[in-house]
Amino acid sequence: MNTRVSIQDVAQLAGVAVSTVSRVLNGYRDVSEETRAKVQRAVEQLGYRPNQAARTFRTGKTQSVSVLLPMIGTDFYNRLINGIDQGLAQRDYDAGLFPLLSPRRLERYRNPSAPPYNADGLILASLNPDRLFEGGKIPAALPTVLVDIAHTAYDSVTVDHVEGGYLAGRHLLERPAPTFVVMIEERFDTPFASGVFRERLRGFRRALEEGPVELPKDHVVTVEFSWDGGRLAAQEILRRLDGPANIFATCDLLAQGLIDEFAHKGIKVGGEVRLVGYDDQPWAEAYGLSTVKQPIESMGGLAARLLLQRLERPTAEVTHRVLSPRLVVRESSRV
Repeated sequence: MNTRVSIQDVAQLAGVAVSTVSRVLNGYRDVSEETRAKVQRAVEQLGYRPNQAARTFRTGKTQSVSVLLPMIGTDFYNRLINGIDQGLAQRDYDAGLFPLLSPRRLERYRNPSAPPYNADGLILASLNPDRLFEGGKIPAALPTVLVDIAHTAYDSVTVDHVEGGYLAGRHLLERPAPTFVVMIEERFDTPFASGVFRERLRGFRRALEEGPVELPKDHVVTVEFSWDGGRLAAQEILRRLDGPANIFATCDLLAQGLIDEFAHKGIKVGGEVRLVGYDDQPWAEAYGLSTVKQPIESMGGLAARLLLQRLERPTAEVTHRVLSPRLVVRESSRV
């Protein structure tokens, strides 16, 4: 790659003005598709890469977005980050990841001069500003979009988790049986609880009430968010099991632990024990796991696009987008 290629070289090859090249590179929409294609071909042919330091000095823009999220390394957040990154790539933006992980880091991020705010915009994933910041106000005046959680003051992209839980409940009602729910332990006295798992349970209860099928209080098994949590839930359910059962695991990770523990006990899920998870993680098909598929990558990509729009139109009306989940039926719950 020739690092000496200049924006003037790109303009000359494309047969346009330098200002037009700049507008294309910065994502302005007032350029015809024909002209945009000429510039992009010239950029690729010459291997041109903008001098980011010079661009930042000239425009005051970093071409970066900070993503605050509870943790990294899970299937859900890996997929969400990929979706965000693909959405930002349309305007040559990069994402910086800032997992909270602990109250200590949260305290640092309450400072308006903290590293996450040295960016052009902010995405909060699964984090409620009302629990993070005083008055629900972001410490720095940055364009902000929430993903996987909604707030009246900020653009947001969420999934209808009540509908997702309802879909799982209606499906399991096709063969009524004693029913169990495996829940994530959400501690609502901390800033790290989003409430989505309770929404899934609410939708599931609604379906059962229409059945009508009873869901006893002690049939809601609450465990930590882990594969081991699913195994422990399976052990608890087995102590009460006497015949067929329906189980709704509020995330696929718990469902994976359930399937593995039942297999260890010689019980094949998909027979008398029927199971539905939630997420449709990449490995769910290999497990034969019926699950509620939420469009995770689409959610991340849409959040990125909303933020890019907010950067262009800071005073536009706040937008809330709700995506629909769908049920994927596999071996673990077929009647």
